[in-house]
Amino acid sequence: MHHRARGLLFASLLLFAGACSRGTTGDICTPDCSSKTCGDDGCGGSCGSCGDGEICDAAGACTSCGNGTLDDGETCDDSADAADCPTEALCVPDNPCFVPTYSGSPETCDAVCETEEITECGGDDGCCPANCTPGDDLDCAPDTCGNGKVDIGETCDPPEVPCVDSCEPESACQIAEFHGFAQGCNITCSRVDITECEMVGDGCCPDGCTYRTDADCPAPVCGDGVVSGDETCDRDIPDGDEGACPADCDDNYACTTDLATGDVADCSAACEHSRTSACLAGDGCCPPACTSAQDADCDDVTCGDGVVDGDEGCDNAIAAGESGACPATLADCDDGDPCTTDALDGDAADCSAHCVNTPMACADGDGCCPYTCSPSADAECAQHDPCDEYCVLALTYCQGANQLYASTAECQAACAQMPVGRDGDVSGDSIACRVHHLGEARIDPDTHCPHGSQNPPEVCVDP
Repeated sequence: MHHRARGLLFASLLLFAGACSRGTTGDICTPDCSSKTCGDDGCGGSCGSCGDGEICDAAGACTSCGNGTLDDGETCDDSADAADCPTEALCVPDNPCFVPTYSGSPETCDAVCETEEITECGGDDGCCPANCTPGDDLDCAPDTCGNGKVDIGETCDPPEVPCVDSCEPESACQIAEFHGFAQGCNITCSRVDITECEMVGDGCCPDGCTYRTDADCPAPVCGDGVVSGDETCDRDIPDGDEGACPADCDDNYACTTDLATGDVADCSAACEHSRTSACLAGDGCCPPACTSAQDADCDDVTCGDGVVDGDEGCDNAIAAGESGACPATLADCDDGDPCTTDALDGDAADCSAHCVNTPMACADGDGCCPYTCSPSADAECAQHDPCDEYCVLALTYCQGANQLYASTAECQAACAQMPVGRDGDVSGDSIACRVHHLGEARIDPDTHCPHGSQNPPEVCVDP
């Protein structure tokens, strides 16, 4: 009986040892340390031990993170004996003048929460840096904020005087800017008008811009009764009214050659009158500087007959304000161009009075850009940026077979050598003439791109 009982006890112990939860084969437990360097092997044994200052984590790896000591490479170690690790959710400074930066994590004992102080004035960030005032930083709240009334330096004082809560532009030609915060009693909504012409669509056509200088400005519509854009007239304006297209270019003056240009159909019709200079008998004209010996028509030149002919500069029988009237004062010779010197020569008594308007010399620092000068010869011409418009049009409308320049830099260099000219020029060697034709190139590039080139074959050349 005694020996039988010992045999039963031994068998029971074997059965108990085989009751492993993993890695068992029959009643034998198989240890598993394939992914561990420490900890339990699953069968009651050990996968290894860690060195001094290390602990075995839940994954069976030796680490110093969590051992309660700040070891090399750690910034924190959550325990009663070491610095607690900061969390990202709590990395928010109480002072809005400090910007937080979070890195690392508590699980790897390298979590760091750092802050950088804002020192510059002007930010719309809820911070009033030291030495800043409401005058240079909208976040600097006056001491009176919260007293229920708007004091100096405040724009509102809620709840008694509520602050604005929205800021929208009132038109496409405005930019709305929202600044300040209610806690500072300094919320403002400012709206700034757009004034610059741009060939980038933003929905705004600022005053003074045209379809040639701003992508949002509509092209002129011929026949709408309004002279706009490059139109010289509008065919829907009644004859005799300002802006009507000319039906006849005859000025009834024998000493001019009358030329009709453009076309009424596209509202480009205009008249040009050039003075006759040839001394020819029988044409009814005695041009200035011609004598009766050179031109039989000069026998009839009479000062005071209401006709300017011969060597007359005017005729004193023509009413002031009418074409050919004699200038009486220097003010009558003001051509409205600040870049010309105006002079009155001759005498109205003998019909020799005439105005002389001489372009000023090309010079830097005089605040003037004479129309005969180029941006390279006069710094003031460069300040007017006439080449910006020219190059935008050239590169936008003259492409492919009509390409004039390969780049903006190449265009600017060529334009810098051209005379500026006068606004509205349709002929003559000038940037203004080229700009006119490059605007037309939007509709007909084959015809007008050559006129806008650096060396045009016709039109925009020296007369």
